[in-house]
Amino acid sequence: MGKNFIDLFCGAGGLSLGFERAGYKCVGAIDVSKACINTHKLNFPDCVSINSDISKIKPNKFKEKIGNKKIHLIIGGPPCPTFSTIGHAKIKSVKSKKNSNFTLFDDDRNFLFKNYFNYIEYFQPDHFVMENVPNFMTKYNGSIFTQTKNMIEKLGYKILNENNLIFNAADYGVPQTRKRMILIGTKIKKFKYNIPEIKYFSEDNLFSKNQKYVTVKDAISDLPKITDNWRLDECEYSKSKNLNNYQKKMRAKTNGTVKNNICRMTNERAKRVFKYMKQGSKYMDLPKKIRNILPFREDIFHDRLKRLVNNKPSWTVIAHIGMDGYMYIHPT
Repeated sequence: MGKNFIDLFCGAGGLSLGFERAGYKCVGAIDVSKACINTHKLNFPDCVSINSDISKIKPNKFKEKIGNKKIHLIIGGPPCPTFSTIGHAKIKSVKSKKNSNFTLFDDDRNFLFKNYFNYIEYFQPDHFVMENVPNFMTKYNGSIFTQTKNMIEKLGYKILNENNLIFNAADYGVPQTRKRMILIGTKIKKFKYNIPEIKYFSEDNLFSKNQKYVTVKDAISDLPKITDNWRLDECEYSKSKNLNNYQKKMRAKTNGTVKNNICRMTNERAKRVFKYMKQGSKYMDLPKKIRNILPFREDIFHDRLKRLVNNKPSWTVIAHIGMDGYMYIHPT
C-alpha cells in the first residue's frame, strides 16, 4: 500500500502524477482554479480534489474532507505574490519601518506561501517537496529564502538537497527548458536521499552515453495537422508507425485521441510575419523594413513573437500561453 500525500496548489496534477508513479497515493488536493481541479479529478478519481482558495480552508477542515488518514508527504508550488506585486520601492519602505521585527512573511500578500507551511505544521508529514521559480532564492537579496529555511528548521525539518536546489526539466526528458527550485525536506533522521540521475543531454554533449534532449519535433510531430480555426476539443491522433519513446508515453491511456486541441485564432498580419521568421528567431530579429510594413508594438512584442526550433527543447512554457501564444510559433 502506497504512502499518502496531499498536493497543495495542485494545478492539473503534474506533481501528483510523478509521485503516484513513484508509488505514493494522492489522497487530497486543492487549487483555486476550477478547470485545474476538474482535470485533477479526471486523472485522480480516488483523490479528494477541492476547488478553493487555500486560505479559506484551514488544515483541520481539509483533514475532515479527506478523512483521518496519515499524511506521509506534502507537495506543492505555492505562488508568492510579493514577487510580482511588491516593487523595490515597497521593499525599501518595509525595511524602513520602525518595527525591526517586521518581516516579509508578515505581509498579507504572502498568505499563500504561509498557508503551505501551516499545512506542514498541522499534518507533520515525514517529508515535503516545495517547487518554485529559481529567483525565489535571490529575490530581495535572498531574504525570503533565508526566512524560508529558518521556518523549515523551526518546524523540525532538514533540507536534503541544499547544495543542489535548481533542476532543469529538460535534463529529465521534458521537451522544454524549465528551471525550477525544488526544496526536498524531511524530519526523518539519517534519511538517505540521492539526487535523481540526469538522463538527457544537449546535442553538443558528444561524450554522453545518455539520450539527447527531447525536442519540439519529438514532442509534436505526431499530432494532428490542424488550422487556427480548429474548434474540435477531441480528435484522433495522426496515424504514424514510427513513434518515438516520448510519443508512445504521451499516447498511453488516451484511447488514440487528443483532447484540448483547440487553436488560438491568428490574425493575417501575424501570419505574414511568421513567414519571415526563422526557427529560433524573434520579431525584433527581422529587418527593420519588414517590421515597418508589418508593425507590432516593439515595446510589447520584442520578445513575444518567437519561433520554436525543431531540434531543441522549447523554452519555458508559461501559464498564460493563451495570451502569449505567439511566443511558441510552430517551427514549420
